[in-house]
Amino acid sequence: MKTKAESENMKKIFFISIVAFALLSCMASSPQQSLQSRLFGFWAPSDYEVTVFKIDKDSLYYVDEYPIVAVPYQFAGDSMTIVSDGDTIVQHISFRKDTLVMKNQWGDVSCLVPVK
Repeated sequence: MKTKAESENMKKIFFISIVAFALLSCMASSPQQSLQSRLFGFWAPSDYEVTVFKIDKDSLYYVDEYPIVAVPYQFAGDSMTIVSDGDTIVQHISFRKDTLVMKNQWGDVSCLVPVK
């Protein structure tokens, strides 16, 4: 049988464990946020030396066209959805080391490297 002191210690340990778990959960960044933040910057096709587009937190810019127009995108899970000229394009996003791999709903794959 547990003594009152042992019972109180168990309650304290349980409470501290719950608080620590909650704090660590809040501090950890979500995988979606990490994946999306890796998109930010300038990108060029892996076989092409000229920057093609820039991605920031909510828009994609085709920097090789004039005028440069912001194309808004939505990010959910591991996909970027772009609506442009009435067409909806869904790009599945992944990375192979530094290379950004984008595969659309028709199976077309684009590999892009960061431009520094």
